[in-house]
Amino acid sequence: LAAFLRTFFGLEAAFGLGLQIYLVIYQEIAVGELAEGITLCGENRNPPKVWGALSWASPMLYAVILMILALYKAAEHWRETAGFSQFTLVKVLIQDQAIYFIMVIFCSVMEIVSDQLYISNIILADLLDVIGSPSLLCLLGSHLLVHLKEAGERGANGGTSYRMKTISNIEFS
Repeated sequence: LAAFLRTFFGLEAAFGLGLQIYLVIYQEIAVGELAEGITLCGENRNPPKVWGALSWASPMLYAVILMILALYKAAEHWRETAGFSQFTLVKVLIQDQAIYFIMVIFCSVMEIVSDQLYISNIILADLLDVIGSPSLLCLLGSHLLVHLKEAGERGANGGTSYRMKTISNIEFS
């Protein structure tokens, strides 16, 4: 499974890089000077709309697979420990990871919708772009780290290994 995920991640990254290179060549980026010291860049032709959808669909597919695997592990952990009440770090990790993957899927869908639909209302079009912005994912990543730090500082768990039934002290001879 790990080899499959690494391969899939590599293929997704290669696809994204290849798509970006193709789009730069396809768009025929032009550079012009508006006035002395003022340079503008633009594109001579717009790419087909399907390329925008594909660029967001591959990360969304990867996120769906990771979310399914995370939910499977969470359910397994839930069965083995009869809930998350004893392991605050695991609970925080599972909850925030689920929220993160749901937001990845949401951002991808919003970007695909905003790319595929022509919206005459500029405010609504900009709102869709902002809602689908990947910068929201950076905020969620920071949120996850802050929650993990807070759970760790509470001194909860006495360790996070939920498979060990007893914990013994280390003895040196």
